[in-house]
Amino acid sequence: MKKLLILLTALSALSLQACEKDSPGDNYDFSTSIPPYITIQSLKDQVVKQGASATVNLQMRTSLQQEVTATYKLTGAINLDNQTTVVERDKTTGLITVAIPANMAVGSEVVVTLVKAITKDGMSMTIGQDNNPDKQKVTIKVAPM
Repeated sequence: MKKLLILLTALSALSLQACEKDSPGDNYDFSTSIPPYITIQSLKDQVVKQGASATVNLQMRTSLQQEVTATYKLTGAINLDNQTTVVERDKTTGLITVAIPANMAVGSEVVVTLVKAITKDGMSMTIGQDNNPDKQKVTIKVAPM
């Protein structure tokens, strides 16, 4: 019995010896945290009638204390580079609206591609959760009125 008591005492002393006494418990390392990113919320194709508007929702991982300007381009039946939309301060969502002309041919496609996003103070954000900017696009297909 004495041997068991001595063994338990020795194990307790060794386990307490391993504790780091100078750590206050709030010194966490965040150096490997995920950087701020912006994505297209749904990458599914959309079908929009002639003369209507398509909406593409942008989603950020976290809200920021400043505006974020997202740049996108339209290719296909509509070709426009350097289009922008703003995600407001303290918000996590933004909106891209694409107006489809009433005379656009049925079956035409417009591809919306998220190109970049920059905070008001000039910091570039990661495009896509996994830094996959090539996949941040949505195809809009034109349907009859």
